[in-house]
Amino acid sequence: MRKSISSVLLLLVSFALHAEQSYQAPLVKESLLLDIASGDITVAVGERGHVLIKRADSDFTQVTVPTQSTLTAVTLVGDHIWAVGHDAIILHSSDGGEQWQVQMYQPELERPFLDVIFFDSRRGLAIGAYGLFYQTSDGGNSWDSVRHAEFLNPYDREYLEDIRQEDEEFYQMELNSILPHLNRITRGQNGTLLIAGEAGLLAMSEDNGQSWQRLESDYTGSFFDFVQLDSGLMVAAGLRGNILVSEDGEQWETLQTCNTATLNSIITGQNKLSFIGNNGVMVKATLPLQTSTFDPYAAPTLNCEPAAGVSVSQTESKSALLNAVSVDGQTVVTAADGIYSLSLD
Repeated sequence: MRKSISSVLLLLVSFALHAEQSYQAPLVKESLLLDIASGDITVAVGERGHVLIKRADSDFTQVTVPTQSTLTAVTLVGDHIWAVGHDAIILHSSDGGEQWQVQMYQPELERPFLDVIFFDSRRGLAIGAYGLFYQTSDGGNSWDSVRHAEFLNPYDREYLEDIRQEDEEFYQMELNSILPHLNRITRGQNGTLLIAGEAGLLAMSEDNGQSWQRLESDYTGSFFDFVQLDSGLMVAAGLRGNILVSEDGEQWETLQTCNTATLNSIITGQNKLSFIGNNGVMVKATLPLQTSTFDPYAAPTLNCEPAAGVSVSQTESKSALLNAVSVDGQTVVTAADGIYSLSLD
C-alpha cells in the first residue's frame, strides 16, 4: 500500500510541475532572452519560461507555456517548435505556438539543455551541460540518452578505455562525470553537423549525430558557436574573443580582433561574418578572412592591431548579445536586456 501511495504522490507532483505556467511579464521584451529562431514565424525564448512569437507583420507577443524553467534554445520545423532549457526541460508545439506540451522534465539531473536541432518533424537532438545528449526519432514523444566518448580529448579517452577493460559500470560513471558541456549544435555542409563546447571541443558528425569526430585545435577554452561557410571554411568563436579558422579541421589559424570579450554567436552574411558577444561587443570581418598563426599560449599585447578587414564596436547598453536571426531584412538579437533590431552593416 505504501508503494502505491508513493507512486500516486509522485505522479501528482510531476503533474503539478508540468502544469506550472510561465509568468506573463509586462516588460518581457526587455527581459533576459537567450535564443531566437525564424521561419514562417519567429520565436524567442528566455528566463522564467518566457516565449515570444512574432507572426507576419505583428510585433513579438508572449505566449503561455507550461513551465517557469529558463529556456536556453529554440528551433523550428514548419509549424513545429521545440524549446529546451534548465531542469532538462523540452517543450513542444505542433501548431505554431498556440498549444504546448512538456516532452521532458528532469530537474533531478541538475543539467540544463543548451541547444536543440531537428532535421525534420520526427528526428532531432538536444544537447547540454556535462555531455547531455538526447535523440528522438518520433518528434520528441520519446527521447533516448546517449553518451559520446568521442567528445573527450585523447588523453581522457585513453584513461577511460583502461577503466573499461576492468569495470564497465565504473567506466559509464566516469564518462558521465567528465564529459564536457555541449554549447551549440549547427548544420555544416553536405548534411554534416557541428558541435562547439567546453574544453576546446569542436566536433563533426556525418551521420546525423550517431557518431562524432573531435577536431583538435590545441585550444582548451570554451567555444560557443561553430559554423561552416559555403566555401567549406570552418569558423569557431568563444571565450575571451578567440576566433579560430580552418579549411580542413586539422590546421587552425586565428583571426586577430584585439577583442577579449567572450563571443556567443557567429552570423554569416554576404562577403562578411559578424560575431556578437558579452559587453555588447560586435566584431565584423570581411571575407576572405585575414588569419594568422594561432598560438594558444600567446599573451595579449598592449599594441594589438586587428587583422585587415576587422572592426570592433560596442552597443550603447553594453549588455551581452546572445543570438541573432534575420527577420524581414533586419537583424534581430536576443540579449541580456531583451530583444531588438541591431545594425551589423
